[in-house]
Amino acid sequence: MFFATMINRFGDFVGAFLALYLTRILHYDSIRSGAVVSLVFAASMVGSLLSGRLADFVGRKRALLIVQAGSALVNLILAFLWTRSWAPFLIAFGTFLGGGARPLISAVLTDLAPPSKRKEVFGLQYWSINVGVAFGPLVAAFLFDRAMSLLFAGSALCTLASVLLIARGVRMPETAKAATSLERHDERGAVKAFLGRPILLAFMALTLANSLTYSQTFFALPLSLSSVFGADGPRFLGMMISLNAILVIVLSIPITRALRGLPPLVCMSLSGLFYVVGFGMLAFRLPLAGYAISTAVWTVGEIVGSNVFGIFVARHSPANWRASFQSFMALSFGGGNAIGPLVAGPLIAAGGGSTLWTAAAALCALWALATLLVARWDSSIVAES
Repeated sequence: MFFATMINRFGDFVGAFLALYLTRILHYDSIRSGAVVSLVFAASMVGSLLSGRLADFVGRKRALLIVQAGSALVNLILAFLWTRSWAPFLIAFGTFLGGGARPLISAVLTDLAPPSKRKEVFGLQYWSINVGVAFGPLVAAFLFDRAMSLLFAGSALCTLASVLLIARGVRMPETAKAATSLERHDERGAVKAFLGRPILLAFMALTLANSLTYSQTFFALPLSLSSVFGADGPRFLGMMISLNAILVIVLSIPITRALRGLPPLVCMSLSGLFYVVGFGMLAFRLPLAGYAISTAVWTVGEIVGSNVFGIFVARHSPANWRASFQSFMALSFGGGNAIGPLVAGPLIAAGGGSTLWTAAAALCALWALATLLVARWDSSIVAES
């Protein structure tokens, strides 16, 4: 799973450069490109929701292989059709399939990991993602202006390699085991079981706000770099994405160890404060070094809150509905990713990048404060279980 995740995320070329593809290749304005990016992430959100239901019927590993193979096939087709005006809709369909993989990966890892090792397992997953992301954008930036068809084909081949690794190398346990009383099998339907845990609904609202603000790193940040640096924008974007991933590789282990005594939601709140500073900096016109410093600051925030989602959802999920719960919760990430560009496009058009980044920093401050309130609620539930 470590190597499959790494290779798959190395090949995630399309998502990182989607905004630039729409504006530079298809010549969309910021509002239209924001609408298309929102459509793409809405498709991912729907894919996440349906993949959990698919896993309930065919099994978590088999469902994961199906959606990843489908995503690879779509990108392979796009390698020949990327110039067509309707290509963004095909990208949305590929993202619908690819988006279904992420909650399934979390469910598979929860099934495979001993309960006492979940923090380490989700930490390794996060680390493997960023090993791939550290180098993939550099390749994508090179291909963007030289061989766009290879950008899509390379993404497809990496996903297929991931499928083969999982198919041959991962053996699932026969039954999913409950680690605590909170994870006991729930014989109600998945939806009723989920709605019966209101703290997960509160956590959904927090992660929706979190992802809405973080989504600007792949929508507004590329546009900001392109606006300031012109033709060098794609190259500098690749540098920022790789800087983000390299810092994660270097800093994630020491930061995670330093904060291991803190409850997960307290870490999430702390990460919001780093986002306030990192995103707030982008409200000003910066030199390239300033963008690098901003990236370093919000990357630390990303690391601080990196393992919260997987650990928190696993702790509050019945063992028989892990895939469904992960897919329900993925709606919050998909929703934030979909709404973020849709809101950002008009804000940028009306007030420029400064208005957008100021609003993003303010929203980060609000959800960071709200997370502390939910953390107290979580502590009382865990104490009673």
